[in-house]
Amino acid sequence: MANAEPQMLGHVQAAYKHAADNIISLKKQQGVATNYALLVYAAIFVISAQFFQRTDFARNSLGIVAIATFLIHCYMMFVFQRAIEKCKARLYWIYRTYFNGEEQAGLDLPLEPRSSGPQFKVAVGLVLVSFIGLVLTAIYLWSVR
Repeated sequence: MANAEPQMLGHVQAAYKHAADNIISLKKQQGVATNYALLVYAAIFVISAQFFQRTDFARNSLGIVAIATFLIHCYMMFVFQRAIEKCKARLYWIYRTYFNGEEQAGLDLPLEPRSSGPQFKVAVGLVLVSFIGLVLTAIYLWSVR
């Protein structure tokens, strides 16, 4: 009995491994980017408390750095999320092409692309963590005398 499903070629196997590894790596990078943003906010606290006189110029300069950090963090989360979605689309194509319905069910592979809601919620949660850091930094810079 011949198998109707095509055999996965070497370059397709490499693309599959690349996409799966990229998803894992990009999810880790989202957390790393958030940690770096929080470290910048903490550095702003330390710099403001230790090394700057409380002048409006110093406060505003550090405030601009905090806002820029938040905006860059948001952009990076968007870039990571878009890359994750591209990798997932590649995986779904491989699932549809090289696995029949029975194999997909047996391996618990998605029969169709799942919504990106849960992963999107993670990215939004990480952006909210950064936003809270921005708000606390801004409160410290502009209201504590």
